[in-house]
Amino acid sequence: MSDLHLTAGVARIDITPPVGFRMEGAMRRVDPSVGVESPLLATALVLADERTKVVVIDCDLIGFDMPLAAEIRTAIADRVGISPGCVALGCTHTHNGPCTARRILGGVHHVAGDPAEIRALDAYVEDLVNRIAGLAVLADSDRQPARAAAGSGHAPVAVNREERAPEDGLIVVGRNPDGTTDHSVDVLRVDDLDGNPIAVVAGYAAHPVVMGFETYLLSQDFPGVVRRVVEQATGATCLYLTGAAGNQACYSFLQSDWGEKERTGGIVGAAALQAFYGIETRPHEEIRERGLSLSRIALYHKEFRDGPTHKVLKAASRQVSLPLQPLPSLDQAEAQYAEAAANVRKLVETGADSTEVCPAQLVEVWARGVLDKVKAGVREDSLSFDIVAFRLDDFVLVAQPGEPFVEIGLGVKKRSKAKHTMFGGYCNGVLAYMPTAETVAQGGMSVEAAVRTYDIPAPPVAETMDLLVAEYGELLSEVGF
Repeated sequence: MSDLHLTAGVARIDITPPVGFRMEGAMRRVDPSVGVESPLLATALVLADERTKVVVIDCDLIGFDMPLAAEIRTAIADRVGISPGCVALGCTHTHNGPCTARRILGGVHHVAGDPAEIRALDAYVEDLVNRIAGLAVLADSDRQPARAAAGSGHAPVAVNREERAPEDGLIVVGRNPDGTTDHSVDVLRVDDLDGNPIAVVAGYAAHPVVMGFETYLLSQDFPGVVRRVVEQATGATCLYLTGAAGNQACYSFLQSDWGEKERTGGIVGAAALQAFYGIETRPHEEIRERGLSLSRIALYHKEFRDGPTHKVLKAASRQVSLPLQPLPSLDQAEAQYAEAAANVRKLVETGADSTEVCPAQLVEVWARGVLDKVKAGVREDSLSFDIVAFRLDDFVLVAQPGEPFVEIGLGVKKRSKAKHTMFGGYCNGVLAYMPTAETVAQGGMSVEAAVRTYDIPAPPVAETMDLLVAEYGELLSEVGF
């Protein structure tokens, strides 16, 4: 009999910003938000025993820049008495929320920001730090004895979005039905000791961008529908983690029809429910008995028993450094910046619309940054960040910042010895796409335009996936997998 006792607590707050902030994630959408389709929420789950405590957060935001994510994780850690490595600060990555990734992704801090809006947004972000830390405290104070178990469903709504255009052979963001996907809906069910649901964590690898450029309403996008479907059916509080979705869209992508959001979220939510109802958290044995009516019958039933809540709750974190490709020469960097600056001047002089000027200004900011690095003698750069793993018996959640390609998530799942592995991208910050060697070779948005939106000086190297999966192998070993 274990001396350890699992407890779980969950809490939720509304983090909807004031209407009028610009939304982040689409450079051609530069006008302010005009209303609220669905309130933006933040949800926290705390799992703990006498030795270990972990916090999982789900926020309806595009993501936090790395310094902001670190600040929030530290604030949570300080207030609930853990290390920042025991916090998975997830964002659904909805593109219909405020600019919480400062100085990247074309937000108001990055380019064309109005000073008054920047001040208002800074106040919102500052308040958000305190409110999310307080949310973790609420969940921690709500802990009760619990058991948990995991399962998986199937939802065929994700599609690889690296399409080779038939017109010119270039890689565009579209539909590639033959490309790699992960249609598994991974589910962790958390119950009280009587089997009554407390919380559900559902994860799926698809960009939550069903709604597109013409949307000016703040919205949870399809992850909010997943949560609603699960919560209405189970009574549990549902958290949603976006998986390794860097190259994954939904078949309904960048739409103007809110019904498509409901359809997509409904399919994923139904798969999560199917997995949920297949999970039994209470210790039991299957008992077979012979009976007799008019026919001979074999009767089966579950015989429940008292037992330990769990065997293992363990957390680990590991710092990763991924190299970028070499920076350009000084002559190349100067020419690159001169071209970008000239393009902005031309657009401004000809009275071009802000939907054209703002993206051009973003490229100019990026080119200036590259030139500054080259002038400072930087020839090679890298991306450094933490990856985390939380193990609960035969389940493990692994999570990281950025936008990892689905092949990374699948590679980690294949390497993991856990019965159930959930992969969370967009956790603990956003900083870049993390592509496969094929994408690095063929090009496309994630290694071209996204280098500029994420303001990194060069694309990732071809070995990115292999390096990252190997690091996860070491991390999984630390938690016994």
